Amino acid sequence: MTNAFSIDLEDWYHGIELPYSSWSQYERRLEVGHYKILELLDKYSVKATFFTLGWIADHYPDLIKEITSLGHELGSHSYSHEKVYNQSRDVFRQEIRRTKKTIEDLTGQKVISHRSPFFSITDKSLWALEILAQEGYEIDCSLSRIKTWRYGIDNCPDTIFNISEYDITEFPTTTFQIFNKNLNMGGAYFRIFPYSYTARGIKDRQQSGQYNMFYVHPWEYDPDHPKAKMEWKAKLTHYSRLKKMYPNTEQLFKDFDFGTVSAVIEDFKKQNKSIPHVSIEDLKD
Repeated sequence: MTNAFSIDLEDWYHGIELPYSSWSQYERRLEVGHYKILELLDKYSVKATFFTLGWIADHYPDLIKEITSLGHELGSHSYSHEKVYNQSRDVFRQEIRRTKKTIEDLTGQKVISHRSPFFSITDKSLWALEILAQEGYEIDCSLSRIKTWRYGIDNCPDTIFNISEYDITEFPTTTFQIFNKNLNMGGAYFRIFPYSYTARGIKDRQQSGQYNMFYVHPWEYDPDHPKAKMEWKAKLTHYSRLKKMYPNTEQLFKDFDFGTVSAVIEDFKKQNKSIPHVSIEDLKD
């Protein structure tokens, strides 16, 4: 199993930079896209990792229990969907601790993995990795080697690796190249560009023995969710070609095998006698 399928479990207004204090003003539509994803996962017998907002776990406890009952994995996606580099160390710790406890109390299963909102562990917030390890997380999936206005670390390896200073394994976003352009595997990249680009990227990486991280959001499967005012870059990535998400994902499951983040990492460790170790200093620009 070389491909991980992950879902950032959040509603449409969480995926936009709308303040936590304003969330009660917006229409809740999480279940619309969420159950479309569950439908595809069940149809193609795929087990996935759901990186869950603590806020979602508090407001949809039955949904969280259902995910676990279906054999999927749950991870943390923070509590308030705030970018890590906008938070203090204490607030970050409180959020990941609260989310972890909430999910574990609901499901009785240990939460060992985390993904920060907007992949926001950057060279400005690498301190978060130490806190994650201290709080009992064993896996982080918050880094990306592609740099955007929201995230990215130029020096991030494009493979599973261990953080040298802490007992934590990093599984960054997967990148591939098409026509000399670097793309991430999932999300807006999967919708905006032709499906063939992603399929080719996965095939090329599998043939060279590389492991892949794929990610999506429930609101991407809900093309009718409300339109909000935002800067043009965010609007482009959030709303473009949403109707392609369901059929593209179905084709993806027909063409490739996927599993949970922890299962793929375990396979990686079995196949690789020596897992790369990367220092925090090596990740800094």
